[in-house]
Amino acid sequence: MCKNDEATRRASESFKLKTLSNHLHGTLDSGLSLSGDNYVNKFQTIIATILFLIITSTLYAQRVSPYQVGSYIPGLISLRDLGSVPGGLYLINYNYWINSNGYFDKNGNKIGSLDIDLNNFNPGSGTITLDLDTKIKGYSTVPLLYYASKFKLLGGATYVASVAPNYASLNYNISMNLKDSTFVAEGKAGGWGDLSFMPLGLSWSFSSQVDLAFMYTLYAPTGRYSTGSDDNIGKGYWTHQFQVPTYFYLMERATAIGIIPTLEINGKVKDAEVWAGSRFSLEYGISQYLNEWLEIEIVNAHNWQISNDKGDDDWWKGTILDSKDSKNTFAVGVGVWPLAGRLQVRGRYVIDYGVRQRFQNRYWGLSLIFITNLLSEKVPE
Repeated sequence: MCKNDEATRRASESFKLKTLSNHLHGTLDSGLSLSGDNYVNKFQTIIATILFLIITSTLYAQRVSPYQVGSYIPGLISLRDLGSVPGGLYLINYNYWINSNGYFDKNGNKIGSLDIDLNNFNPGSGTITLDLDTKIKGYSTVPLLYYASKFKLLGGATYVASVAPNYASLNYNISMNLKDSTFVAEGKAGGWGDLSFMPLGLSWSFSSQVDLAFMYTLYAPTGRYSTGSDDNIGKGYWTHQFQVPTYFYLMERATAIGIIPTLEINGKVKDAEVWAGSRFSLEYGISQYLNEWLEIEIVNAHNWQISNDKGDDDWWKGTILDSKDSKNTFAVGVGVWPLAGRLQVRGRYVIDYGVRQRFQNRYWGLSLIFITNLLSEKVPE
């Protein structure tokens, strides 16, 4: 039932590139900065920002990150999480451990080295190659309060709403090797990110075979963010999200086939003339209860940037970073009910593939759903 993500995006003056500057015949005695993004995509921009700063100049260190990867990460929630549920109050906690498998360019090629044309700095200097080694790990936790109404409206729809803060932490180590010299950037960041709030959800259940819902979620830029700051944890802009989860059931709902389309419309970045591009995601999969307490599921998902970033401060327009990103995601999960009808515990493994202009990530998840029995429907005697 959770749709979020908050994190960091740019590194800030954690180390100086003095020796590298000499090799480049330039004046790149500069730091690196990491600006806020959604919580599991915080490391999305570290390498690319570093590489761009090396290639160009320190001018961009205090500008908006070119990597606006949105607020929703498909594949992280369980397939049935947006289906119809009995009226009542639910407590959910999503936990994810994340690491990166490397950065991939707009053509889907993994970046393991970088050729730098020194003629941009000193004509006639030729080209050098930097070998890159990236180690990035993170953790995020999302406590979520979910409400489903006992009353019905608009042809039998259940009203649903939710609110979810999130906390994220990150550790990163980036090595750049040039001949006999190695340059290392390492550090960590963490804190409470942006708040997600679903003020409007309507869920219909047609007999026992089909569920259909409409859900509007708002991501508020409550996480720490300031363009050019070294400790950002929020994205710095609002996101409006629209979903239409659809489910088909077999075997008295023991089998669920789900399709979840998601549209994100992103707003203006705080303190900058940049509007992040819109995004579209599609998730689909199957969930199967093997018995009353054991569930397994398989999910595939896609995420595309469908419109360009825009604005007067869109400084990456026309550069190698000016490309719409995309990724695909595969997930498998298992859920058990140690307390029948009250508590579900779920484990999950998620991996990205077919990644373009962003990091390829892996996630290990553990989530808990507790049915409080507060504000719940009375069970007929």
